[in-house]
Amino acid sequence: MTKRKTTEVLSVSLPKDLKKHLTEFSQERGLSASQVTADALKRYIFISEWRKLQKAFAPAFDKLGLKTDDDVEEYFG
Repeated sequence: MTKRKTTEVLSVSLPKDLKKHLTEFSQERGLSASQVTADALKRYIFISEWRKLQKAFAPAFDKLGLKTDDDVEEYFG
């Protein structure tokens, strides 16, 4: 089974300079532009969701005196 069956095509518009940079970046790393774009989008979504969680839990963390990610990790082990 090919990976194609689990993917869908998405068409996006990019500024010419960004498309050029994406092409060069992908080629330098031996990856497809699709791989780089998918990885970048996954990371963007992850970071956005993480920030939303941090904001939601900030009041509780403040009460516990937890200021950094390291503090949280140490507290919750």
